[in-house]
Amino acid sequence: MNRILFPVLGLVIFIFGCGNNDTVPNDKSDESNNLETVLDSTEYFEKAIFADASSPTPYWNRAAWHLRNARVREGLFDLDLALEADSTYGPAWSAKADALYLMQRFEKCIEHLDVCLELSPEHVPCKLRRAEMHIHLNQFDEAFSVLNEALRIDDQIAEAYWMKGMIYRKSGELDNALSSFQTSVEVNPSFFDGYIALGIAYGATSNPLAVDYYNSAIGLRPRSVEAKYNLAMYYQELMLEEAPARSIALEKALALYVSILEIDSMNASAAFNSGYIYLEYLQDYENADFWFSEAIVRLPYYHQAFFNRGLARESMQLNSEALEDYNSALKLKPDYTQAALAKSRVLGEI
Repeated sequence: MNRILFPVLGLVIFIFGCGNNDTVPNDKSDESNNLETVLDSTEYFEKAIFADASSPTPYWNRAAWHLRNARVREGLFDLDLALEADSTYGPAWSAKADALYLMQRFEKCIEHLDVCLELSPEHVPCKLRRAEMHIHLNQFDEAFSVLNEALRIDDQIAEAYWMKGMIYRKSGELDNALSSFQTSVEVNPSFFDGYIALGIAYGATSNPLAVDYYNSAIGLRPRSVEAKYNLAMYYQELMLEEAPARSIALEKALALYVSILEIDSMNASAAFNSGYIYLEYLQDYENADFWFSEAIVRLPYYHQAFFNRGLARESMQLNSEALEDYNSALKLKPDYTQAALAKSRVLGEI
């Protein structure tokens, strides 16, 4: 088989979404901590396996414990034991496929999913992951077929409608995409990815409904960098004719970038975009200089940040400093035409 390359998205299926350990109380009292230790130990899982060695479930639970603690080899071994106990046990097939997916062993992942669908044809997680693989390969008809099979089993699967929307969007059928994304959040009002997809779809046409959907996503995950970044980009790219409204939108974008940096202090993109707003839209070159410098601190090989800081410094007539920045940009990217032209311009001034 030829090597298949996929982006590792991990958007749809989560390994071991449920299991015995989910019954552990959430409060962190001493009694709760002691109970959690008992239910999350080698002794606990060995006793469970000894008590029911012919069942796949205790092996699957121990595999979950190993994989949560980054012991991938041990986790995969226990999943194999679960399948030895019951070769038709869908949760073990889908969990093993997910582990292989995260390890970027995509051909093996597909092989396991196909076996899962053959031996456990009613197991929805395998269908969803297999559909995702079809989408990665642009096999949209095959993906639709698998998704429809999943929805015949359970017509309330938000992820299935969301994936249908992704196919429609890739195919340029925007109305059908919107309808599918909308259905995904209707069947599951807590489906984060559905709100993000709706925000992106409406944001592409500058429709203010994008703000509502992004805010819904932020409401579900207040510390989501993805949701805040997408909303900030919506405000940043909003082309408003009235200056006051445009200014308000840019202020909202800047506030969101600051919020992102409070969550993820090393987010170079948030710092860069702040600098870009100050440079291109507000002509506030000192603040632009500051934020591009912050981006460079977080990502020292950020050649665009050096170039744009050079523009800010050139605008402040700091030509020597600007020249240093253009040289840095060209050192990182020798074919950076814009930086080469800017360097020639500054040399002429000097």
